[in-house]
Amino acid sequence: MFKKLFKRKDKAPATEPAPDIRSQRPRAGEIRARGLNETLFLSPLPVYTGQAQTSRRNFSEMNDTYLELGGNNLGMVEQGKILAAGIWMALFTAFVPSSLLILCGVIFYPENFKTPLKDLSTFLQASISAAGLFIVPLGAYVYGMLSSVYESAKTYPIRFNRQRREVCFVDAKTHRILIVPWESVVAWVSNTQGVTSYGATRQYTFGMGLEDEEQDKVQFLLMPQASDAHALGMWASIRNYMEEGQLVDTPNPLLAILGLTPTGDQLKPYEGLHTFEIERENARRRCHMNDRGADLSPEEREACGFPKRSPWPLRFWYMRRVLVFWKMPYLIAEWGHRKGRPTLPQQVQDWSQPLPPEQWAKPSPALVKANQIVQNAMDKQGATFVEACKAAGLHG
Repeated sequence: MFKKLFKRKDKAPATEPAPDIRSQRPRAGEIRARGLNETLFLSPLPVYTGQAQTSRRNFSEMNDTYLELGGNNLGMVEQGKILAAGIWMALFTAFVPSSLLILCGVIFYPENFKTPLKDLSTFLQASISAAGLFIVPLGAYVYGMLSSVYESAKTYPIRFNRQRREVCFVDAKTHRILIVPWESVVAWVSNTQGVTSYGATRQYTFGMGLEDEEQDKVQFLLMPQASDAHALGMWASIRNYMEEGQLVDTPNPLLAILGLTPTGDQLKPYEGLHTFEIERENARRRCHMNDRGADLSPEEREACGFPKRSPWPLRFWYMRRVLVFWKMPYLIAEWGHRKGRPTLPQQVQDWSQPLPPEQWAKPSPALVKANQIVQNAMDKQGATFVEACKAAGLHG
């Protein structure tokens, strides 16, 4: 499976126990099979993989000094919109059925509804009591949102410092700081097959191991992924950043073709109040309100070949935002981003400060040589990642 995967840019893993990397030291390009589990090691010695980067949404912060994995609030805006839908369901149950029932009664059976306001009051009391049952599911939903935010505030993200070429991990329980060389990090992708009553299943995991020599143990990070492409893309993002200084949020080339330049807000790797403005700007763009022909009349736009301007995408956008209580979901996401980020120890903050270029750490000669061989074998000779690593002498 992995051999087909690494033929340049194909698709390319669920949480199995972490592999043994102490007694059986892995090598990049090595494949280990155990039962229905198959593990492909991508490092130590983080060589070129040729894989496409994954979405920047996996990372909570990035700059020229460090990349931060974990601590992202992806999905909180959508959670806020779901909460708004639940509130509307409760309001609908409380007021709409009773009002419609009395209205229909007054229109079609006036002899039975001689005191409509009194009847409405009676029905509203009953429907509002029924709507009160929504307090339980809505309360449980809000509790779940708050719990996830406060739980995130207890878990430190892992930082990759490209200037120092080091990786920092802070234990959430003991708050012990572990800093290891980047080239010693063990990364792998595993896939596990299983059989359920519904048929065969396949689960994928991206994992990393940071060796703590002082305590003679390994700190493992295991992240279930939707597919092997997601797992490999995550590693490609980290590796490209550390080795080539390539930011994960590099604008999509298609945006340049369309003449669109992402702003600072659009490049933020988290959701918040800025997301509201980005979505509004996108709606205006769909209306063709800000294109190069924005100052032209409809006739002039047609003569110049510009698309016809329509206000409806923006109108629909405003209608949907009113239904979700305007900026409420975005305020929740902004709060979740700020509250769900733990304060890193001062040692880590000092370690994260930028260095003068002359003090930047350099890749080892072994990595430079291996990269050249692997990249040449994959890009020019069509070798798979495993074959290229073998040609570079990284595994037998």
